[in-house]
Amino acid sequence: MDNSKKHQKLKRSKHKKKAYKKHKHKQKNKNKNKNKKKHSKKEKKITKLSQITGPVEKRIPKCENCNKKQSQFYCTKCEVYYCAKCEEQLHRKVLKKHKKHLYKAPYNELVKKTNFNICRKHNKELSLYCIDENKLICSECYSNCKINNHEILGLQDFSNEIYEKIKIILKKIKNEENQNKETIQKSLENQNKLKEKIKNICKKIENDSDLMIKKIQDSKINHLNLFKKIEIIIDNKIQNILKDTEEKQKKILKKKKKINTIQKMKKDKNHIKLIQGGKEIIKSESKSEKEKEKGKEKERKGELDEKEKEKKSKRKEEFDPKMNDKNRIKLKNENKTAWNPDYDGWICGKKIYSSGKHEIKIKIDQFPNSKNESNWICLGVIKTENRENFIKKGNWEGTYYFETWWIREKLESEKIKNENGKCTSEKIYPENINLKKNDIFTIFLDMDQKKISFKINEKNLGGWENLPQKVNFFACLLSQGGEEKNQITII
Repeated sequence: MDNSKKHQKLKRSKHKKKAYKKHKHKQKNKNKNKNKKKHSKKEKKITKLSQITGPVEKRIPKCENCNKKQSQFYCTKCEVYYCAKCEEQLHRKVLKKHKKHLYKAPYNELVKKTNFNICRKHNKELSLYCIDENKLICSECYSNCKINNHEILGLQDFSNEIYEKIKIILKKIKNEENQNKETIQKSLENQNKLKEKIKNICKKIENDSDLMIKKIQDSKINHLNLFKKIEIIIDNKIQNILKDTEEKQKKILKKKKKINTIQKMKKDKNHIKLIQGGKEIIKSESKSEKEKEKGKEKERKGELDEKEKEKKSKRKEEFDPKMNDKNRIKLKNENKTAWNPDYDGWICGKKIYSSGKHEIKIKIDQFPNSKNESNWICLGVIKTENRENFIKKGNWEGTYYFETWWIREKLESEKIKNENGKCTSEKIYPENINLKKNDIFTIFLDMDQKKISFKINEKNLGGWENLPQKVNFFACLLSQGGEEKNQITII
């Protein structure tokens, strides 16, 4: 028996050890879960506080029968809150006697009648606050919470925390309100500024519209006055024409009467002398009319001759004999043909080019191309201000020209410009230009865009830009060692 008892004691001790180990393991797991909860508690405090300090509707108790929906009815006899469904199921079917004590009230009245300071389970005052369960508890609830290791606070500490948090929230709200006020003020100021701008713009538009209307009215009046003047002029011309026609008709009638009288006198044999006198009168009238017509024709011819002379003078692009290098170049054909009987020389034209588009055509009458000679032709324009210095002193400044020459058995050609004492030339012609008789050299001038370009027959030779405002045509001729001399004519 003693052995059996000892054996039983050993079993019991082993069983206790196992149970103790299991209990310890459970406590460790609980402590871990508590630590996790502590970290999450601080995060959940804000939501819990918001539930307590929320609106009245959210603080109304739930249905004590189903614990799901908010209560809408309160029974004074049962002292229980019911939702609509639970009220129908219990009071209308089971507890019919309690129907008299049942009433439906709005949430505010329900809240007033409920006593939140008393615990519903133990009917004791709520003097503590459990953070884990997020509710107020009494002294009996405290024992249960302590067993579960819940965090518990006194009402004053809890109220102080809430008060501080409410202060922080209120400060934030005030700051936001101040910011909103500032933004509102700024927006109002901007609105006022915009309104002023809009008013100013409207005033400007009104003033501009008034000015435009005045201008339109003035232009209307001016146009009407012009039309009236034109009408008066037209009426005067019509009246003059009518007067002329009446006078001509009277003259025609007089002539008809004379013709009728003469015809009658021809029929009468006794009035032969009168007829002869009538013939003489008619002859004298016809002679005077013929003389008048001849005078008119002469006047017309004179006008035509003057017009032809003007056209010819316009067609002429005359060389100016005064602008000749010591009269080395000779002129003929009404100063349109230039040739050099002796060495070299240069000459300028009279016409000044300042605007519009122009074309100067020069015919090459003679250009000896024998290899034993030195021949040179240079054609272009010069600035009118430098024309006298060019002729007197040989100053080539302000010239834009094209030249071709035979020197030392070589034919060369290039375009040159001389601006501000700087000479720039371009030999851009792959084939040397060999001038011959009857070749036509053309200079194109666009004085609106201040450009010049050159052409021989149908070959374009390029040109220059940025010409001066006023320009004259010039030509330079050189001929040595031959009988034939260079000669050109302006067409």
